[in-house]
Amino acid sequence: MIKLLIIDDEQAILECFRYGFPAPEFEVATARTAQAGIDAFVAAPPDVVLLDVRLPDLSGLEAFEKLHRIDPKTPVILMTGHGTAATAIEAMRMGAFDYILKPLDVDVITDLIVSAAETNHMMRTPARLPADGETPDDGVDLLVGKCAAMQEVYRSIGRVAPKDVTALILGESGTGKEVVARAIYQYSQRADEKFLAINCAAIPEQLLESELFGHEKGSFTGADRKRIGKFELASDGTLFLDEIGDMTPLMQTKILRVLQDQTFERVGGSETVTTRARLIAATNRDLEQAIADGEFRSDLFYRLNVYTIHLPPLRERHEDLPLLVEHFLRRFGKELGRQVEGVAPEALALLTDYAWPGNVRELQSVVKHALLEATGPVIVPAFLPPSVREGRDTVVRGHAAAPETDGEEPPALSAQTLVEQVRARLAAGSHEVFAEVVGDAEREVIAEVIRATGGNLTQAAKRLGISRTTLRSKLASLGISVELAAHVDRD
Repeated sequence: MIKLLIIDDEQAILECFRYGFPAPEFEVATARTAQAGIDAFVAAPPDVVLLDVRLPDLSGLEAFEKLHRIDPKTPVILMTGHGTAATAIEAMRMGAFDYILKPLDVDVITDLIVSAAETNHMMRTPARLPADGETPDDGVDLLVGKCAAMQEVYRSIGRVAPKDVTALILGESGTGKEVVARAIYQYSQRADEKFLAINCAAIPEQLLESELFGHEKGSFTGADRKRIGKFELASDGTLFLDEIGDMTPLMQTKILRVLQDQTFERVGGSETVTTRARLIAATNRDLEQAIADGEFRSDLFYRLNVYTIHLPPLRERHEDLPLLVEHFLRRFGKELGRQVEGVAPEALALLTDYAWPGNVRELQSVVKHALLEATGPVIVPAFLPPSVREGRDTVVRGHAAAPETDGEEPPALSAQTLVEQVRARLAAGSHEVFAEVVGDAEREVIAEVIRATGGNLTQAAKRLGISRTTLRSKLASLGISVELAAHVDRD
């Protein structure tokens, strides 16, 4: 549930929010004056505030300043009519999340609210290092593991967190790079400031440039208002750039300049903007190989590589599997209302033997699946997904051929299978059934095509009918890890 606080003196606006953002997805509180909104903000802290810039008792800037002093981490979205955009832009310079023009567009405001709530969640959900005998509270992302590689990760976080330097996190998709980035932030001297994150592989180049640096009104088609970018918004805080290895050469050049000079210009603008944001970057790519292939700037790599943390894949830390499974059973058991005491030895053996192409992220999904399937107090093999029981590995390494099937075709993703997936998600109370089922189908299709093309992403993209950039974005979002041989064709 996303808790909204709407501060606006127009009763019609308040009613629209109550009607357009219903329970159980949203909880809406309203106020018609700035002071009433401030009182509500203190009494029941919301996830997101929507603030009109014209109120009967205070100006929009005055109201925002008071809210921001109380809690600078709560995202505030300004709502502005014609002629008041300058006030909203000034509030953004001071730390507001964004602003939107009246009359309100429901789709645009919904996307903004969801994005703001996710940002709030990342800043407030603790990402903690393990301590002896510690039992994590609800809502804590605890880094779990006792193997030597994870012990070095913990030491590295402890070394770099208090130092105001750039950090680079390397690891396959699903290994927990974002959790490590948040741990660095929360153990740093900037923990009281903003933490903003952006996935560089999931946004087209022009939109990524605008997201990072902002833009001036009219600078490109669709730029109907001035926008403040993430580097400016996170100026006193921390900016996390995930999958930085997928940036285009032009974007790499712009990031390099920011790291060198702490300055940039907005898209379509000439004003030099200074940022003090601390940068944490992450990628699942081998950047040294990307440099050799001419796909990544060596000078940017050296700027990013001030301090590097290597996250091991789950297949290389099987001794941590029992700890991780126990942790996720406890965590997701509470979320799903399922009480499970442990895992049968046969099921644990299957989990240990599995290759975990999706790493810790995939393990989380497997544990959730097992909890939903469980009919008793112990997880047995029958409760695990077929991919784990059958040992299917969707990781594509080099030019390896598809796994042998003894002459039999693998089972197709039949309509009955899809129906079963939909029913399982409905039973679990999911509100993202379409996205989850389509994601599963995409994962199988893409993995199979990459196997068929021997790991050649150029050929795989052609066979799939999509661009290579889109394919890389989907690989990242779906948690499919691809280890390419050196002679794979490059675009």
